[in-house]
Amino acid sequence: MIIATTGALAADPGDPIVYRGSYQDICAQAEEDGYRAIEMHIEDSAQIDRRALWQTLADHNLRLTSIGTGAVFFSRGYSLTNPDAAIRKACIAHMEAHMQTAQPYGAVVIVGCVQGRLASGQAPETFLQRMADSLFHLDVLAEKYGVTIGLEIMNRFESDVLNTIDEGIAFLKANGFAHTKLHLDTVHMNIEETRIGDAIRRGGALIGHVHLADNDRWYPGHAHYDFSETLRALYDIHYTGALALEIKPYPDVRTASRLSLSYLQGLMTPAMLQV
Repeated sequence: MIIATTGALAADPGDPIVYRGSYQDICAQAEEDGYRAIEMHIEDSAQIDRRALWQTLADHNLRLTSIGTGAVFFSRGYSLTNPDAAIRKACIAHMEAHMQTAQPYGAVVIVGCVQGRLASGQAPETFLQRMADSLFHLDVLAEKYGVTIGLEIMNRFESDVLNTIDEGIAFLKANGFAHTKLHLDTVHMNIEETRIGDAIRRGGALIGHVHLADNDRWYPGHAHYDFSETLRALYDIHYTGALALEIKPYPDVRTASRLSLSYLQGLMTPAMLQV
């Protein structure tokens, strides 16, 4: 497992992303704070200079573990389940551009908010079928680019379906995706799971990405979430992916960044850590 921080060119002050600013500034700060991996939240991969980003990551000894994609749901209304087929098609094309950015690293492209929400009068079965159909297209593209799709399991207040790990397992198995895995988040698990460690173990090899934050979305160690249980369960299933910090930058960016890393490293044995 590798601890990854998060960055975005722009984000609201309370958004759960650690660094904001130019890619140069983000990567320089992350390296200085001790990180070797990063998840970038990118609104539109087609509008960035990918080669410049890749070079900046290399200059600061950082690996791109994942790409957060949710901004486009709020800025353009794109989702994989929109009743309008043209919007679903545009969302798939948008996600393909993210895969091109992720390709050199085999990074995870996250499907979180772009899952969409149930439209008024829309049946859950129709919603899930549209999601499955869209994910099938993304799964094929993921094979082409050598990346993984991370289907985020979100709590009932942020998602209308697939709120628990077991529901996510059943959905993936029913559809037989080859390059789509579950993306877990400690805040969502804290709300939805009865026994978090057991649920993670049931997920096993289907788990492909993990977001970490304390139960209040501050840095790990700030509140009462039991990270030891989660880390032990991930180790037990031989998870070797990223532990990406989706935290609010409180009380300030550098404090949240440094306390997160030191706290998590203190909980992890050498066998759990990889660089």
